[in-house]
Amino acid sequence: MAENNAMLNARLEYGRAYRLGQKEYNTLTSHQQRGNLLVLDELTGQGRIMAYVKQQEREIPLRRVVGTYTSSRAYSFSAGFLPLHPEGSEFSAKWILLCASHMQEGLRDAIQVYEYLWNYYVVEGNKRVSVLKYFGAPSIRAEITRLVPQLDKDEPLSKVYYAFLKYDRVGLFKNIQMSRAEKYVELLELEKKLLTKFDEGNEPRNLNTMMIRFEEVYAATDGRLPVGDALLEYLKLFGLITDTSASVLEERIKSLVPQLRLTESPSSEPQLVLETGDEAPPPSLLERLFSPRRAPLVMFAYEAGRTDTNWIGAHEKGRLAMQEVIGDRVTSGFVDELTVDTAYEKLTEQASGANLLLVTSTKLSAAALRFSLEHPECLVLTYSRVRQDYRLNTYYGRYYEPVFLCGVAAALATQTGKVAYVTPYIEHNRHTSDINAFALGARSVRPTVEVQLVWKDVDRNKPETCENGIRQAVQNGADVGLVPNYPGLNLPDLPDGAFSLLLRLYKDGAPSRYLASPAWDWGRFYTEIVRSFINGSLDMLRQIDREDPTVTGLWWGMGSGVLRFTTTDFLPATAHNLLQYLRSSIELGRFNPFRGPVYDQAGDLRIPPHTDPKPYEALNMGWIADFIRII
Repeated sequence: MAENNAMLNARLEYGRAYRLGQKEYNTLTSHQQRGNLLVLDELTGQGRIMAYVKQQEREIPLRRVVGTYTSSRAYSFSAGFLPLHPEGSEFSAKWILLCASHMQEGLRDAIQVYEYLWNYYVVEGNKRVSVLKYFGAPSIRAEITRLVPQLDKDEPLSKVYYAFLKYDRVGLFKNIQMSRAEKYVELLELEKKLLTKFDEGNEPRNLNTMMIRFEEVYAATDGRLPVGDALLEYLKLFGLITDTSASVLEERIKSLVPQLRLTESPSSEPQLVLETGDEAPPPSLLERLFSPRRAPLVMFAYEAGRTDTNWIGAHEKGRLAMQEVIGDRVTSGFVDELTVDTAYEKLTEQASGANLLLVTSTKLSAAALRFSLEHPECLVLTYSRVRQDYRLNTYYGRYYEPVFLCGVAAALATQTGKVAYVTPYIEHNRHTSDINAFALGARSVRPTVEVQLVWKDVDRNKPETCENGIRQAVQNGADVGLVPNYPGLNLPDLPDGAFSLLLRLYKDGAPSRYLASPAWDWGRFYTEIVRSFINGSLDMLRQIDREDPTVTGLWWGMGSGVLRFTTTDFLPATAHNLLQYLRSSIELGRFNPFRGPVYDQAGDLRIPPHTDPKPYEALNMGWIADFIRII
């Protein structure tokens, strides 16, 4: 009886599948598209196949079973593997038997497929694929033979595929497709890093099943990325998919959609907010009583290693200054001792109730992005240059503006005609707007001055390296230099909170006198950010459509008061007047330190004559001006 009912139901299902197949076929052909299955024989000839490689039998995603091996099978199915033979045919009878078997006990026998350029083409088992696709099954077991095409160096897809083959020898995920060859290198490096978090012999298992589950959920978001690109973004934030439930995985991927949309459109230029917004009028009594931002909770995130005198401690001093200025209109706190590995968990535990979260370290960007995506009710700002690859609002400052003035002061103060910029060298992504600004400032008032860049082995946390850098500059004739404010530097009148100092240098290489400095005013910076949040000026960050891939950053300068240039009376009054005039011009937006023409070390024109670089170009400057002498 049960068997008869199964056959009856299977016949009903075949009728539905047949009608769906006819509809799909007719729709596609009416739009001059292929209505039947793809045929592997038609896609490639034997001359293009370099090797046939037997693969381990495993589950494969049905989503990537896209065709059949020979054309004789193709016309039995629509493009989506739905049946096209009418009821009563031999084909329909076999399909119905398989359908009944699936509804009673499931289809477990492996099919045979060819794998070609990440997709699968059925050699044996077309009807099983048709039945399982009709019922929405995510995967099927398969015996796999990989067809490896010949390498064509002029074909971009061929280059990507051979990068995949190299990855496939040691990578964790099977048959994973990515958009560019470089992505496989990035994925492999990330996998190695993630595996270090597992005990030896306790590595995650069933990664193939996990990837199939991920692909199924990701496909439902209508994403346009290859699944490998999407998985890479997921792994950066959430790590390996181990015991994650289907519901949690779905929730995570949905929260990741804004980041994935950004990855789909990487060419969108970020929006930079160059000045603070106008302050709103004082709130009325009703607004004070019913405003949802009455005493918002503002949390600060600090990486490990905070002291009263270091860079991290400067942010805490800024928080305290902000709290004192704004008073009971805001409640603030901080999450301390964060590392790359612990940041997300600690933020989730201690900052989930915040209205505004300020993450004060670029190193914590990945954790900040994950927190932001999972807590859309909280506005998250991260201290960082705005990045096109992260859907993360940032705050930063035009530090090069006061550094430009330091260059002017250095050129006015030098007696040898040689000045130096001693600064740490950062191997990865060292931005150079500060270096170029210092040099352009010096040349703007003294065209013949020699500007030296000393950065080899300089580490501001190691006094001996800074002192060695200063000695190198002096040995090359410099008598004035902008140097790190390193531990142990003992000079009178040093300003609080300055991390770089313009100093006069002795002949033996020792600093002799403090002259000027660029500095961040974190109290003013955080006061302006929190005020802008309270009065609604930062709502523009929320109003950007979450489906819009554009990212946004606050990039304030001296005109906003968040950066300062301080100087002593080491120059004649007329020279100080010039510095004051230039400072006022920069603050009012009437003068850009990067006015062209400017060439780089290779002789390429970077900034044309009589033009200024776009804000994003200045923010992410990575070249060095041609007249700078690198020591």
